[in-house]
Amino acid sequence: MGASTGARPPHQAATDPDDDEIEDPRKGAQEILWSVETVLPVAALTFDDGPHPDLTPPILDVLDRYGVKATFMVMGHCAEQYPDILREVVARGHEVGHHTWRHLHVTKTSSPTTREEIEVGTQVVEDVAGVPVHLFRPPQGRLSEAVVRVVAKMDQDVILWSVTRGRKRWQRPQQVAEHVVDETGTGDIIDLHDGIGRGTFEPASRTAAELMARRKVEVAALPRIIEGIQAKGVRLGTVTDLRAVRRPKTTRPRAPVTPGASDDGRRS
Repeated sequence: MGASTGARPPHQAATDPDDDEIEDPRKGAQEILWSVETVLPVAALTFDDGPHPDLTPPILDVLDRYGVKATFMVMGHCAEQYPDILREVVARGHEVGHHTWRHLHVTKTSSPTTREEIEVGTQVVEDVAGVPVHLFRPPQGRLSEAVVRVVAKMDQDVILWSVTRGRKRWQRPQQVAEHVVDETGTGDIIDLHDGIGRGTFEPASRTAAELMARRKVEVAALPRIIEGIQAKGVRLGTVTDLRAVRRPKTTRPRAPVTPGASDDGRRS
């Protein structure tokens, strides 16, 4: 399928241009996660910006080869462009979250645009994938009050990361693999890519070419990454797999209040 013209999809909800505030949801208990304390040696493997025909299929094949399930943070525009690839992601048992509609830097956009990016991104991914979306990752991992309020209202958790591919200039898969393996331990969330972000909209640009070159290094490094992490005794899985083995939080018991004492414990 060819590149999108960037036209507004017919299912996009209208927004009020004068609405410069995102209402407070005043309910819910959404989370922002970089990593998780766990009771078992598990780490989450995630991919951003896809799907992309040159990146997602080979990643799926590698994951199948090693029996690993991952979480794909899907860009809504790419879901529309390559729906069959996204459906294949789901068919192979992987988890799907979303990564906005057009990969805009939502901390720099107006509140109506922020809402649009998150709401339309969610709707497109759900419509194409045929599964509900409860996980959100903002472009570049950046958050604002408006972003948090929108995702809270939509009952989505924000999934960031604790491990990346390392330096952008690394061109050898071995460098990337060694870095990711060294940095990954129990409870970590690894952030790799199966798309090229904003480069999607300028495929002939230098930026798109540089992003694609880096992404292909990550794909080439993936087998070594999986083997190295598994050799450390850590199982790779989805974000939901990771949260399933999180260590229960402990709360400190409150000291009993002595009758007649003030709030700070002193007798009144």
